[in-house]
Amino acid sequence: MLFNVFASATGIEWFNTIDGMIIEWFNHGFGTQDGYVWWGNLVLIIASLIFATIFGGCLGYQREINGHAAGFRTHILISLGSALIMVLSIYGISNTGTRDPMRLAAAGVTGIGFLGAGSIIQNGFNVKGLTTAATIWVTMAIGMCCGSGYFVAAVLTTIIALLCLVTFRKLEIFASKKNCNVMLVVEEDVPVLAKLLDISEKLGITIKDISSSIVRQGTKTDKKYVRVVFKVASLNQEKINGYLDQLKLTFNPVELRVLN
Repeated sequence: MLFNVFASATGIEWFNTIDGMIIEWFNHGFGTQDGYVWWGNLVLIIASLIFATIFGGCLGYQREINGHAAGFRTHILISLGSALIMVLSIYGISNTGTRDPMRLAAAGVTGIGFLGAGSIIQNGFNVKGLTTAATIWVTMAIGMCCGSGYFVAAVLTTIIALLCLVTFRKLEIFASKKNCNVMLVVEEDVPVLAKLLDISEKLGITIKDISSSIVRQGTKTDKKYVRVVFKVASLNQEKINGYLDQLKLTFNPVELRVLN
């Protein structure tokens, strides 16, 4: 049968694992037959697809209620497709063991990266979609676990992923309060970068993700200014406030604004 072929080709002793006992139970007609039966194996395949749909839907629902583009249906289809890839990969293996059951799965892992990359967008000075892309990748892995018959691993991964998405979000918000994005607009001839680094070093402030561009302020002037956007990180909020005050005194900027 399907999963017995996979075990023979890979040398995995399924009966030594919880998932292996579940697979054997299905393949032996729910434990009532001495040998493998086709209908028990068919039920196992159907169960794999159903569990993949349920687990993928759990993660997708969490993203859906938070308003992300890759939501409920997207995650279900990813998980279901991944499970089907694994079923097809295992079912397409001959008993001679001359074909690699993981080759099709490896191609799926590579291909899902393109879908995840498509969910990452840059919105102004912020990058959004990284968590959604990671969720898509995890959903693919959960689907492949279901397609391979690793239901216990799929359940545990789904629970852990949901805990990360729900509970760690609060920790992420708390941590993000310790840093902020700052936009500084100064005269074109001011050596802004050198002074920024000098002030940061003196005050013990860490700055990163620096980007600069030439802009024109107002509609009735052609005068150019330098706009610098960077992230300020410090565990001490008073240090950050003092750093911003020092920037005002040093640059007398056209504009100084905290973006978040």
